[in-house]
Amino acid sequence: MLHLLFLSFFSFLSPAHGDIHERIMLLSERIKQHPDSTELYQARGELYLLHGDKKEAREDFNFCLEKELKTDRVFLGLSKTLYAQQLPDSSLYFVDQALALNSINPTCLEWRGFVLQSLDQFCLSAKTYEHLLAITINPSPSLYIDAAESWMACYETSAEENAISILRAGLDRLGKLHILEKKLVAAYVHYNRFEDALSLQTEMVSHWSLKALPYFERAKIYNSLGDSVAAIDDLRAAIASLDQLPYYKTNTSAMKTIRKEIVALLNQTIK
Repeated sequence: MLHLLFLSFFSFLSPAHGDIHERIMLLSERIKQHPDSTELYQARGELYLLHGDKKEAREDFNFCLEKELKTDRVFLGLSKTLYAQQLPDSSLYFVDQALALNSINPTCLEWRGFVLQSLDQFCLSAKTYEHLLAITINPSPSLYIDAAESWMACYETSAEENAISILRAGLDRLGKLHILEKKLVAAYVHYNRFEDALSLQTEMVSHWSLKALPYFERAKIYNSLGDSVAAIDDLRAAIASLDQLPYYKTNTSAMKTIRKEIVALLNQTIK
């Protein structure tokens, strides 16, 4: 997720031409002409960070703060720089400073959720992601997954229901996306709610076009419950589903790997 956050943060900087190094050089020339322009330092700091120049980025953001340019962009940039320098506690402090200036900055909220996860503050991370989802018009599926993962690692009493609810909300809002369905099944299994897991997995068998995968995943659930007969039936159905595919699909490395895994589990289950 980290690289996605960096890319989204700097998407507004992407020009029609030129690479990052060239843009840094151009900004540096402008800074020579306008050495007191904190906005130029702010922009260059963001480019340095995108380029992986952590030390230079931190210097530019610190210059902005020294000159009293205290924007959410400066604080967020400094937060990301400090995290890249393995200072997550300081990173959290500065992203909180950014949110104090702009409490609905979606990039800041997503970054805060990530930093809290890395600090094992899962309950706060989950609540941050939920706040972000509440104000986001077109959320990505990954935000629902990040929120659910934080709830699944949280030990509050309501964490289980919150993890399930957030994934259901994602499916209601975004439709029956495979990635969200798989995560919800995983959440059910995590909380030993095997009947719910089997029910959803059976729905997935009915509406997925490539049925080998949902059959395979349901077989794993049956195996964990000790129902080898049902697991074997599903594994054989998964192989039959693969056999029905045209050669150009089954001959890919991904499909070959899936077949090997299915056959291996079938042999293991039969024994």
